[in-house]
Amino acid sequence: MSKRENELIKLQIAFDSLNQSTDKLMGAYEALKSEAVRLDLDLEQSRAFLSDILNSLNCGVVVTDLEGAIKLANPEAVRLGVDNSALVATWKNEMVGHNSGARIARPKLGYLNPDGKHFLITVSSLNKTGGGLSGFIFVMEEVTELNRLRKQSQRADRLSAVGEIAAGMAHEIRNPLGGMEIFASLLRRELENDDDKLKLLGHVTVGIEAINNVIHNFLLFTKEPKPDRNEFDLRDLILNILDFAKYVFEQNKIEVRASIPDESLPINADESLIRQAILNMIHNSVGAMPDGGIIGIEVNRVKGANGPERIEIVCSDTGCGVSEEIREKIFDPFFTTRDSGSGLGLSIISQIAQAHGGYVDLIDKKGDGAVFIVSLPQ
Repeated sequence: MSKRENELIKLQIAFDSLNQSTDKLMGAYEALKSEAVRLDLDLEQSRAFLSDILNSLNCGVVVTDLEGAIKLANPEAVRLGVDNSALVATWKNEMVGHNSGARIARPKLGYLNPDGKHFLITVSSLNKTGGGLSGFIFVMEEVTELNRLRKQSQRADRLSAVGEIAAGMAHEIRNPLGGMEIFASLLRRELENDDDKLKLLGHVTVGIEAINNVIHNFLLFTKEPKPDRNEFDLRDLILNILDFAKYVFEQNKIEVRASIPDESLPINADESLIRQAILNMIHNSVGAMPDGGIIGIEVNRVKGANGPERIEIVCSDTGCGVSEEIREKIFDPFFTTRDSGSGLGLSIISQIAQAHGGYVDLIDKKGDGAVFIVSLPQ
């Protein structure tokens, strides 16, 4: 075999070896490519799974970097209006401090937004896989309804206790009062020719009638309303009430600004009780503005997140407002800040609303005036 033939054989062997190596590399590449596709698919599925979780949460979630800049916000955070960089930065500074590497000093924080909704903010550290801090996770839960239910439960307990006392007092007072009325009428016959003494007796009679009115309010309050439900148009009822109260508004220099839907608002409730509740709300607002002002009446149909549709009646005024000191007392029976009045107006509204499966509440508001809301199931 010549030297040339020997070199050709070696070259052929080397070429075959190269082809085999190339085939192995191509196989390895294809396997690596398949693994990369699988990992991409797993990563996409993981992202989609995480996205589904964030989208399904009924609380807002905002993720920030160490400086407080928002990197991610789920749809609920957007809906609640808490995906605000300046707002989140404020929370971050209040809960963590200005030092980004500092430990969380205040993991929970209460927040009241301009619409009067209450939020509970919870912050957690966002840690890197290899260790170290990379940012913060803020979870925002709206607790307006929870606070409302808690206050309503406390209010119901107070009303029940006061109601029992009121009923007992009313019956104890009414018995001797009945005798006083009888003796006063008999005495009137004896003094029918003595004008001076009749005048004095008149004061006694007026006093007896005043006590009777208080007792009547006592007993009215202790009776839980039992709605006679029928379907009626709430829109027509409110328009009728505003027309009925027009003279009162004019005499007290009250401007009314109503925002009521053009379409009908059918509701299954006791029309006379709802009328009484709305009139009490208007009377309360008028009393808060002795020098005149503005009353706002707004009616909204609201779809609950996990419940049936409700109707909200919002009554606002530009009066003196409700101070923080008496905020928890205003729905208590017989509590009033005025020189006249029984202090039962708001208590009766609360009773009527609860009897219908609804509630009444004071909406927190910055500035002057007060805003009350009555929410009723439709």
